[in-house]
Amino acid sequence: MIECEVKFSVRDLGDVKDRVIRLGGKHIASVYEEDVFYQHPCRDFRASDEALRIRVTEDYIELTYKGPKITSRAKVREELTVRMDKHCFNAIAGILDRLGFKRVADVRKRREMYRLGDYIICLDDVEGLGSFIEIEYSGEASVEEAVSKLMKMADMLGVKGKPIVKSYLELLLEKGKFG
Repeated sequence: MIECEVKFSVRDLGDVKDRVIRLGGKHIASVYEEDVFYQHPCRDFRASDEALRIRVTEDYIELTYKGPKITSRAKVREELTVRMDKHCFNAIAGILDRLGFKRVADVRKRREMYRLGDYIICLDDVEGLGSFIEIEYSGEASVEEAVSKLMKMADMLGVKGKPIVKSYLELLLEKGKFG
């Protein structure tokens, strides 16, 4: 599956939330997520622009591989995810450890999710970084069409500025939050 989204830093999640609801956004979840990132034993994921993470929530865990970004205008990349019972975390982390993968960082956030047509809108409060909106397009379109639709939705929501293409992990690493 190809993930196609844009992310912006925002000052006030409440204002953005109000605009999402005014446009007809339907609340679908409020979650606390801890993303545990791993480094491959033989390949530098920072250099190859890949990621491997275990996402831990109250109800489940997900093991996700993210491939290199396809465009610089938005966060567009291959994403492969397997969802499992939340009690599988120790087994999955143990398997990765035995295979030589190293746990490099944990990213924690509170997330409110809304559906608005073909979009999933996430309002995130990320520990150590601040507040963000992520807009993901889930409709059928070419990459360029999807990016254009994402930018139009950001404009409709009153979100200004250039999209942030870096992941929360990359932003935290830049701030020196991890080794």
